[in-house]
Amino acid sequence: MILEIGEAELPPHMRGLVALWRAKAAGRQWPARRDLPFEELVPWLGRLHLVEVLDGVFRFAVFGTATMGVMRREYTGMRISEIDEPAARLWETGYRDAVAGRRPRFYDHTTDTYIAGEEPFGWWRAILPLGTGETIEHLLVLIQVYRPDGSFT
Repeated sequence: MILEIGEAELPPHMRGLVALWRAKAAGRQWPARRDLPFEELVPWLGRLHLVEVLDGVFRFAVFGTATMGVMRREYTGMRISEIDEPAARLWETGYRDAVAGRRPRFYDHTTDTYIAGEEPFGWWRAILPLGTGETIEHLLVLIQVYRPDGSFT
């Protein structure tokens, strides 16, 4: 199940990235990729994905290592359409919604199966547009996996 949620429903560390994104936008609709230097993103590394937006096609420029550990696959450099994984359809829907709506999107996903065949899990996802002028060039995506007992991975 996917629920679109409000920013306030995200865990505090995820709201921290959204606050940084808003500050870097500095009154614009969204910040440019260059406005977010690597050093400022350190608290979220591993759970961050950088998705290129190329004429309606989404490609992982960076697939976060923590998510890679959960998925047990590496998707850096791959287009969403090349990924044979049910979760990829969910990712793509959220990316399309963020681009079409021209705003951040926040989701809470729950599932009754674990991709790697273990226990059920859920994940929060924040999708933050990046670009110049009116053009969304990238999506900065933060994912936080959680277990039924409320613990994070």
